Amino acid sequence: MEVDGQGEYAGGLYVRWNAPELGEAGMRAVAERQDPAAPEWMRYAEVVLLMQTALIGILRLAGFSVVRAEEVDDVAEGDVYVHADTPSPS
Repeated sequence: MEVDGQGEYAGGLYVRWNAPELGEAGMRAVAERQDPAAPEWMRYAEVVLLMQTALIGILRLAGFSVVRAEEVDDVAEGDVYVHADTPSPS
């Protein structure tokens, strides 16, 4: 987790889920084969997307205002952003 301490969305929180071994295997496959579509990398990307979707659903059910972090910061791909303001629609 990382608190957003400045800018337009100050007070929010970035939530990141990570699977280091899966990510490392994906990166290794991409580097060794020079193939950005290596199956190991694609699987890692799919797992990240599934976890992002699950985290958003769970946090919204708990009453938090949550969006995909890319909507707030295009570099935060795969993260979840919890706003410090009113809850988002479910």
